[in-house]
Amino acid sequence: MKQNGFITSALLYGILSLFLILILGTVSILANRKLANDKIKQSVLNDVQKIETSPRCFETETSTIDSANLQITGYDSTCEKTVYIPKTIYGQIVDSIGPNAFDGKKLINVTIENVVKQIHVTAFNNNSNMDFYIKTTSDKIKGVGTEEEIENANGTAWGAKNSKVNWDD
Repeated sequence: MKQNGFITSALLYGILSLFLILILGTVSILANRKLANDKIKQSVLNDVQKIETSPRCFETETSTIDSANLQITGYDSTCEKTVYIPKTIYGQIVDSIGPNAFDGKKLINVTIENVVKQIHVTAFNNNSNMDFYIKTTSDKIKGVGTEEEIENANGTAWGAKNSKVNWDD
């Protein structure tokens, strides 16, 4: 009788051990899968941030911040929907993005370099579900516009509805 109790206990202990090994193995596999997915996402993010947009795609004028610099005022709708706003266009620093510059261009994502200091609150009107990758901290870029424009843009990313902003904070 005592031997049956020992065998039953050993059997239960073995089953419990296998169960724990399966659970821990599954958790380990899921954790490794998440880590791999995170690495893939970061790799894609880095690739997106390296895409270059041709300078011919941008319309520009003299910046209102510094007359030696440029403000983006428009974007050619035949150009890519993934936009990289560079530090310079034709050798001049891009320090701002003007009103309605990318209005209705059906953009997917936009990477903005760290020299941009000002973005008009209507710059990305009539775009939605975009991802912004801003290569500076949130305190370095000022949103500008009239009181009414600022109020209307509230809850959007410079006019782009349901969009996500990723800062290099």
